[in-house]
Amino acid sequence: MSLELMQQQMTSQMEFWRKSIGWPNDNSSYVFLARAVHAVGKSMFGSDWTGDEPCRDFLKALPVFPERSGWRAKLAHDLLVKHHPESNRQPRKPYQHSFEFTGNEWMAAVMIVKKHNEEQMPGFRRFAEVRDRIIKLAEAGLLITAIRDKAGGDPTPISRVWWNSERIRDRFDYCHLRPDDPYGLGIGSDPYQWIFVTRESLTSCAPDASAESEQASKSVATAPVAISSPEDPTKPPRRLAEAKIEPEFRRWREQQPEGYIPTEDEDIAHMKQLGVGRDKVRKLRKNFPTRGRGEKRSG
Repeated sequence: MSLELMQQQMTSQMEFWRKSIGWPNDNSSYVFLARAVHAVGKSMFGSDWTGDEPCRDFLKALPVFPERSGWRAKLAHDLLVKHHPESNRQPRKPYQHSFEFTGNEWMAAVMIVKKHNEEQMPGFRRFAEVRDRIIKLAEAGLLITAIRDKAGGDPTPISRVWWNSERIRDRFDYCHLRPDDPYGLGIGSDPYQWIFVTRESLTSCAPDASAESEQASKSVATAPVAISSPEDPTKPPRRLAEAKIEPEFRRWREQQPEGYIPTEDEDIAHMKQLGVGRDKVRKLRKNFPTRGRGEKRSG
């Protein structure tokens, strides 16, 4: 797999976990698997569960000896360009496949990867433990799971044996599976279906999960959203306090994948969840990088 393809796949997975606005809705009986992950994480780790665990971009380690070509060489070059500008390396050209490194440059890239992974490891391990816990509970029949067409409809329970495999951890990349190939890698769109768990079994397996359900459903990329009450679903969300508007907008922008600039519509949609109007968003955008309608994203 090329470096570009690996980076695209990682970015896609991180965007899925960061932007819960694209997740399917829960109902009175079922909870989407991604929200269940956060509920189980809170149950297992309490306040140590930050919510961004599924978004950790763990890098593959570089070997000790330099390589001149291949994805490792490309990665090392890109890291040096970003973290060591004093090396005077230029961004690689679209079809550049060969690179030269001094011993010190290569070791600098090795250490960048090592330090990055050390910082990411605690969250990475928490997510791995939660994922494995869900798999064990589902395989034991204690956590009842189901699937639903992405277009809509009622979830349909699936057999616990679908969780008895060593090949299903990728199922958590996008929280979907393919009914005609349940042990596949989980890459693609149709005919994949969303995975849900029953609310009752989730509450049983993850104490206080129901109390954390609102927290679990939040995007890692968003701040607390004022949700309208079930009694009055037409009531607009309460507006975020004025002093918190710009910091929240800044946080929303900073959590975007490197190089990605949201469109005006995306900025407005995010802040609308916090009760902030489009006119205010347009004023905020003047202090941040922007791209016009139809302009290709930079990431």
